Amino acid sequence: MNRVFLLIAVLILAACASQPQTQVSTPSDWQAYQLRVSQLNDWELAGKLGFRGPDNGGSASVNWQQRQNNYQLQLSGPFGAGSATLFGDQQIAEMRYQDKLYRQTPQQLANQLTGVPLPVDALSWWARGLPSPDQATASSIATSPEGYASSFEQAGWQLSFSRYADTAAGSLPGKIVGTHQSSDDRRYSFKLVISAWSFAKQESR
Repeated sequence: MNRVFLLIAVLILAACASQPQTQVSTPSDWQAYQLRVSQLNDWELAGKLGFRGPDNGGSASVNWQQRQNNYQLQLSGPFGAGSATLFGDQQIAEMRYQDKLYRQTPQQLANQLTGVPLPVDALSWWARGLPSPDQATASSIATSPEGYASSFEQAGWQLSFSRYADTAAGSLPGKIVGTHQSSDDRRYSFKLVISAWSFAKQESR
């Protein structure tokens, strides 16, 4: 009888040993990701931006060049007559569209162009899978087993991050989806799908 129990115990231990080990992220993994990616200040991305509001929606090809706090976004495709270019910093932005020049805050220009109140300054952080330090503290942060952000809430937006891929500066998200419901129950959303990243030489690995 003892031999039977011993055999059963051995089989159970063997079965447990054969189970794949689940990788669990730790706070230090997420902190390490934030430290690494927050130092990427000079970068470019190419991809596609989709957006939808209560009254309209669309999509555009996007080329985004970020140099410290200064940026230039080239959007083309959805606006009927060519493309639009936004450039500026966190406080003020200018937009060239249909041979006219507009000057407002980044969010006002994005809203004017897409009908969605996109916080452009925060989007430069969200594109890298990070909460913006210039907005209210992010909440409901969920991380992947590798220590990357999979979702969080910030500035009234619910954000999800997926399709992380290796780049010259380490893993970065390839898809960011955001949804926002305004105080008057109007719903907005955007989806940024990134096809390519590039970095200044000093930031390459």
